[in-house]
Amino acid sequence: MVKRIFVLLFLTIFSIAFVNAQADDARLKEITSQLKKDGEKWVKGGAMGLDLSQLALINPKVGAGENRLAFGAITSTFANYKNDKISWENLLSWQMAVQRLGASENPFTKNIDLLRFGTKASYKLKGKWNGAIIGTFESLLLKTYNDNSLSSNDNNKLQAAFLSPATISLSPGIDYKYNENLSIFLSPASYKSILVMNDDIAKLGVHGNPWRSETDFDNIKNEMGANLIAVYKNTFAKKLGVSSNLNLFYDYFGEQGLDYVDVIFINNFSYEFIKGLSLNLLLDTRWDKDIKSITGYDNTGAEILEDNKWMITEALFIKYTKLF
Repeated sequence: MVKRIFVLLFLTIFSIAFVNAQADDARLKEITSQLKKDGEKWVKGGAMGLDLSQLALINPKVGAGENRLAFGAITSTFANYKNDKISWENLLSWQMAVQRLGASENPFTKNIDLLRFGTKASYKLKGKWNGAIIGTFESLLLKTYNDNSLSSNDNNKLQAAFLSPATISLSPGIDYKYNENLSIFLSPASYKSILVMNDDIAKLGVHGNPWRSETDFDNIKNEMGANLIAVYKNTFAKKLGVSSNLNLFYDYFGEQGLDYVDVIFINNFSYEFIKGLSLNLLLDTRWDKDIKSITGYDNTGAEILEDNKWMITEALFIKYTKLF
């Protein structure tokens, strides 16, 4: 684990990163306050990060390794509106990273591909209580095949693409803002939809769409249930930032039991060692009984798919943040 962290740090230091984004709460409040003085009601911004890693070996000795080319991007834009009792927050982000090992004829394989859009409109009712509605969309952009490559060949098959799968949710409810750091949102009537619009992907039955056989499946799964979202953000000693988002969804009309509570728990820890430059640890933990996970590979190289598994993504990276 120590060796892995060292390698990640080494690669990240030599990556190219330019980010125009929201920072910690204290700095964002400073900007928001200034905008209010200027009579502005919108806070807008964007983020862009680039990562490039390359290694070339010419006539290497046996056991020296192989060529590597990898690049990725993190982009996001946000637009937040505030006027008296009305607030509206919007965030669009995309994370993408691919790599190619060995000869230039080898295909690129995917490391990550995640497209997200979130919107939250709220109206202040009384005290710490707000009426709110939250909408989310999540999918991917690049086609992916079962060998994790981005291109097709005679031995692989399409496994994921834009809108296959995708998740859409719409949740009206009550938002309790305990303080500037903690808020809890509850919707007793939340709508959630899983879409797998490509039939070749939907017939696999791995993305949570209703599936009975390869010839008997549905492209869309509609759910209605309860949604609980707890958000905590804080900065300690002006250096250490903590951001946690817990999202729980329970379908009233689906299979019953605690195992069928969908969980998304995202945590980001950051340490700003130079103004604008911080070391970040991202942990994305998920549970969804309807979705298959890759737990290994058999003797033929085929994926071993199982359900009832926690799906965890971890990333360690250095980020440069610039406010405007």
